[in-house]
Amino acid sequence: MAIPKSLKPVTTGLPVDLREIRKGVMANGVIDCENLLAIVNDPQEVEDATKRAQKSGQPVSEYARTRAEIQRLIGTAGSKKAKNVGEYADYIAAGLRGDYGEGWSLPQITLWSPRPLVISEEGSSALPIKDGLYALDSETQVTAWHRIKRNPAAFELEEDFDFGAIPLSFEIFHGISTIAARQIFHDRNLKGVPVDKSLAMSMDGRDFGTTVTRKLMESLKVSVDETTVPLSNLILTGKRQVSDKAPEWMTLSVLRTLISTAMLGKAGIHAASTGIEHEDIPADSNGDRPDKLVVQREVMETVGEFLQENAALFHAKTAITAPAVVAGLGATMNRTMSWSTDPLPDGVTLERLLEGIQWEREAKYWSGIAAKETGRGVSWAGGARDSGHKVYDALNHPESAAGKQIRGRF
Repeated sequence: MAIPKSLKPVTTGLPVDLREIRKGVMANGVIDCENLLAIVNDPQEVEDATKRAQKSGQPVSEYARTRAEIQRLIGTAGSKKAKNVGEYADYIAAGLRGDYGEGWSLPQITLWSPRPLVISEEGSSALPIKDGLYALDSETQVTAWHRIKRNPAAFELEEDFDFGAIPLSFEIFHGISTIAARQIFHDRNLKGVPVDKSLAMSMDGRDFGTTVTRKLMESLKVSVDETTVPLSNLILTGKRQVSDKAPEWMTLSVLRTLISTAMLGKAGIHAASTGIEHEDIPADSNGDRPDKLVVQREVMETVGEFLQENAALFHAKTAITAPAVVAGLGATMNRTMSWSTDPLPDGVTLERLLEGIQWEREAKYWSGIAAKETGRGVSWAGGARDSGHKVYDALNHPESAAGKQIRGRF
């Protein structure tokens, strides 16, 4: 359903100051949260009203029909979008409470007014008040704000929290058709290169795994070519891959994988690209888990000592730097931790377990485990999640076929 061009321009409504970015198409401005929630419908309530109307055989509102053309539905409580609303609301509320200090942010809210806006040369304008605005690319955030506003106490905010004191940045497309609005939704969600999840996680300063990773980087020194350098000099940040000729050993996300698996064991292989809390550390039979500082100390000591002792292997970018191998190694290190649910047998040390492993990047040792032959050489493209368990099994079962293969015992 395309919005006809003859729609009446908005001349009365909520006064705002706007800056035109694309004349007659898009502008941006700032609005307080109280007014935003007053003029932009709660998408969850719109869906609930639609369900009630359909159940009773009543017509669905024109607003709901138009929204369904430009947005994906929130759906049931178990849907991905519905879960995102709850997580987003928790994040916003924590920021409002000051839990994150200055280290939090919200993306600009994107709105759509089917009716064109009238914007003066000075920037004064008006936004439609009743059923005139749609959240075009920020619906999860808008829904989360409505949820917080409806019950501030549920988010540990005061009942009289002043939402009018919260300024929100917004952009608004106006006077464009439903087809154009739908295309913008598509482009915003599918165009561009998504940020690698592991890379994004490595930027999270509140994440336990990332915190320990950065502490290790800042404190550890290793020997390279008879020179002692900080580990931070050998870890690449902000990129997804280390080139063969680069001085860095691995990316920050790969180092975090080593830390995460050392913390959690095999479970950490799949958790390496997700958030890690202290509560994720397995509890013992009494339901107790080790102190956070104990976990940090043991992981930093074990991983740090391993990096120092095997610096030459890391510097030469042998198989030991491949993400899948790193994941398997970290999970193996976990067996030496005081909280491990699968500790090494008495008399077996990490050093002894890893004896004889051939770290050269050769297919005869690693093909089918952490690498594969492509006909044009050996590919190490398989990541931690793909091959980490295979590496773990080969490291921890020396007499298995894979265990003998990586030790050169064919």
